[in-house]
Amino acid sequence: MKTLLTLAVLSLASAAMAADKCPISGKDAKPNITSKDKDGKTVSFCCNNCKAKFDKKNG
Repeated sequence: MKTLLTLAVLSLASAAMAADKCPISGKDAKPNITSKDKDGKTVSFCCNNCKAKFDKKNG
């Protein structure tokens, strides 16, 4: 049971860390630079240049 719980926690931690990366550059994202994807989900970026690229592609 401990092993299963540990795996679940590590899995959630991985997902949380991946969400903090810019989808364009892969760098750490800044929580104050965001946009919405086609599904309405908030996406964070490392800089305004990456946000502009994302918005142009997904606009």
